Amino acid sequence: MNKYDEKKLKAADKAGSAFALISGVFLCISTVFMFLNMVTRTVADVNIRFVYELCGLCAAGVASFAIPYATLKSAHSTMDIITSHLKPRARAALEAVSGLVTIVVMSFTVYILSTYAYQRTLVLETTTTSKLPTYMFRWVYALGMLLTTAAVIVETVDRFRTAAGKDVAAALEESGDSGKPDGGDGGETV
Repeated sequence: MNKYDEKKLKAADKAGSAFALISGVFLCISTVFMFLNMVTRTVADVNIRFVYELCGLCAAGVASFAIPYATLKSAHSTMDIITSHLKPRARAALEAVSGLVTIVVMSFTVYILSTYAYQRTLVLETTTTSKLPTYMFRWVYALGMLLTTAAVIVETVDRFRTAAGKDVAAALEESGDSGKPDGGDGGETV
């Protein structure tokens, strides 16, 4: 395995751990407040006023970091009926071109989300019922899309490298998740 692949896998592992942790924090906050709301409604017939809005915002936070995590770990599934019969290098070339199109679309989406988050920050946007600040979560959406775009860029670079005939270390989930970067079979590459 070359230095680029070693660094890529190490960075993907650290980033994936961070994304999973951040998603877990958002999920934990949502779960705790939903549980507290159930307890207060059962015991004292009192509804925590902001709980549903907070849980919705936290769900967006979970998705914003779970999607780049899944992209980094190649935990997404693909339907490649059209290209499945092609040789690996030809398939990688088509996937690389497809990745470029995806990067352009996602970059535009990041720009739109960032612009919208900035506009909502200027007016200090809040939820209508409880006045929770939503503008912060607009930035979380934009950051999640930016991180996903970065993961797609790394994946697209790997597809170009594969199309050029280079050996490329696959993500652990993609290569069988045996704990070894090469999938445990002595040299599987994408």
